[in-house]
Amino acid sequence: MRRQGRGGQSLLSALLASLILLTGGSGVQAGQAGDLVIVTAEGSHEIVFLDGTSRQIQARVPSGVAPHNLALRADGKLLLATAPAAGEVVVLDLQGPRIRGRLTFGPKPHGAAFLPDGTAYVAYEGIPMLRRVDPMSLSVRATISLLEPPHNIAVSPDGQVALLTSLGSSRIWLINIQRDEVTDKIQTAGSPHDVAFEPRGQVAWITNWESSLIFRLDLGSRRVMVVPTGGKSPHHLAVRPDGKEVWITNHRSGDVTVVTTADREEAARIPAGKGPHHIAFSRDGRRAYVANNISGDVTVIDVATRRVVGQIPAGRGLHGVAVW
Repeated sequence: MRRQGRGGQSLLSALLASLILLTGGSGVQAGQAGDLVIVTAEGSHEIVFLDGTSRQIQARVPSGVAPHNLALRADGKLLLATAPAAGEVVVLDLQGPRIRGRLTFGPKPHGAAFLPDGTAYVAYEGIPMLRRVDPMSLSVRATISLLEPPHNIAVSPDGQVALLTSLGSSRIWLINIQRDEVTDKIQTAGSPHDVAFEPRGQVAWITNWESSLIFRLDLGSRRVMVVPTGGKSPHHLAVRPDGKEVWITNHRSGDVTVVTTADREEAARIPAGKGPHHIAFSRDGRRAYVANNISGDVTVIDVATRRVVGQIPAGRGLHGVAVW
């Protein structure tokens, strides 16, 4: 681990002007009792804000780069959007709205996740390293050197550990957040891609790219269990807020598999758009939102009935999604 100083800062005044024009300068907000849904549109180089209740687009923020993954701070006030091709992470203050700047601390930033103290981990595939950054001061707090290119990352609910997948590797990296260091490397039998924790933090689920399988990881025993999804090419996933189910997007079959966490069996298969990528639940767990990469729309699913209740055209090359 290496401690590092302050990085460069670049204010995005043009993007700020675009966002204020679209929102009237009052910030982006969902309708009454609704969800603020945020998606990245890589093909059209913008971050799109949707109202989950009205299913209308609130704002389109031209990013100047191809935004990929999103990380939303726990209070819903700050957003990170990684842009691997540009080597940047866009930092957006949702309260202003105000674009704080860009983090340019290495090539190919991919996965990102906020930590309890407001700093965030960013996985840099091109170095390969995991950096702990401060989005407020636009600086690097710590750097963790890795042996393989890091890909996607998730932080445990208690904020003590993080799990990191590696591009082209079958291993999962376990990170001690307090010490900013790798404490274990857990072997799987495939190509782990994305990862999500159950609410209690003792179990994590991992998609196995280019297969029809996912992994269940018990953090206590380090045991990895293989679970079939029935879908083709499980890409991303999200655990329901109550922890009872994990929902997996299947890129090639264009659907979402619902697996129960208790008995680890498929409970449903729900159609989505073409090429579903990231999925996120509303905070109350009543709705799920899927960013469809090929069809360029967001699928809205009623969680209780497991029925599609909306399909919102949003942009070209959708990938990341976050909900507040």
